[in-house]
Amino acid sequence: MTEGSAQPVDRLLDLLNRLRRLGPGQPPFEEIRVTPSQLLLLDWVAAFPGCPVREIAEGLGLTPPTVSVGVRRLEEAGLVERRPDPRDRRAVRLFLTPQGEALHRRAQAYRRQKAQRLLVGLTPQEQESMLDLLERAISAAEGLEERQDTTDL
Repeated sequence: MTEGSAQPVDRLLDLLNRLRRLGPGQPPFEEIRVTPSQLLLLDWVAAFPGCPVREIAEGLGLTPPTVSVGVRRLEEAGLVERRPDPRDRRAVRLFLTPQGEALHRRAQAYRRQKAQRLLVGLTPQEQESMLDLLERAISAAEGLEERQDTTDL
């Protein structure tokens, strides 16, 4: 099948695979053996320091046991620490360790470099068009997902 005759969904999947491989060198989280899923958890804790596992699970649409396993692995790697909740002794809050903060900064820089490489070949107007179309496509998909969720009730 030639590029011109590929179905849009197949072409999109191919482009997403190529995008995943695009980037300067190795991602910084591979040297510490943190998976992309665990990096997502690290991002959440960086954005919401002191959050409990339940909030991460709700925010990411995952189950608390799934998040707990990922958090435990991040904790074993020295990237996240649990601290007691000062208002509820049974609860714990999650925070990045200094090593976790450093890894998060490096991962953010890596993502920015990767995004810059993607945009560099486009004019400012093409960049705006691409971003507008991507935002519109994602918003439409989110709206479809929300409509499906309400029909499941």
